[in-house]
Amino acid sequence: MDRTSARQPWAAVLALVLASALCCALIVVRAVYTRQIGFRFFLWNLFLAWIPLAFALVLHVRRERAVRVSWMDACCGVLWFLFFPNAPYIVTDLVHLHPRPGVPYWYDIIGVMAFALTGLFLGYLSLYLVQESVRERCGRARSWAFTLGMLALSSFGIYLGRFWRWNSWDALLDPLDTLAGAARLANPIANPQALAFSATFFAFALVCYLIVYSFTHLNGRRP
Repeated sequence: MDRTSARQPWAAVLALVLASALCCALIVVRAVYTRQIGFRFFLWNLFLAWIPLAFALVLHVRRERAVRVSWMDACCGVLWFLFFPNAPYIVTDLVHLHPRPGVPYWYDIIGVMAFALTGLFLGYLSLYLVQESVRERCGRARSWAFTLGMLALSSFGIYLGRFWRWNSWDALLDPLDTLAGAARLANPIANPQALAFSATFFAFALVCYLIVYSFTHLNGRRP
């Protein structure tokens, strides 16, 4: 990887820091204007969306330094896997968007969309970095198989979070029970909503990721 491409992730991280700062500023201005704190959960969800990117950056740095794969990479990979759905999950927070007295509706539209897009791009940057790690070690075809699998699994994870209020901590604190419960809910016959939501969100997430991925290769590098 040349010097220019090695700087690209950090420029994107800086842009996402600025986007996150804008999101926080929108909440602060809203609180000052209404004299009450609202949408605080957006700040927590944004924090959770940064966690998978942090683990992806650790993997990226170790790959850049040509560090031998070790237990640290495995731990970062597992934690990234568990927390990754938190980033695109913010898109589903659009359900909280409706007119509220004392707040211009257009302002809440901009605020909620700012959080949703920032969360989505946080997830895509982390996925891109991990995909690049997989590509270097396993090849291009397997890296795309990995990416498709992660988008599919995260779509189901978002379903569990939105409709059943599960979160990444459940998998950390009680992995066996969480896995068993997820297997029950994944039954398309007993629970067709899970399949419908997961398939629809997967299609949405995949198309958006392909657009973002294509932007990273505008300079002519082969995908």
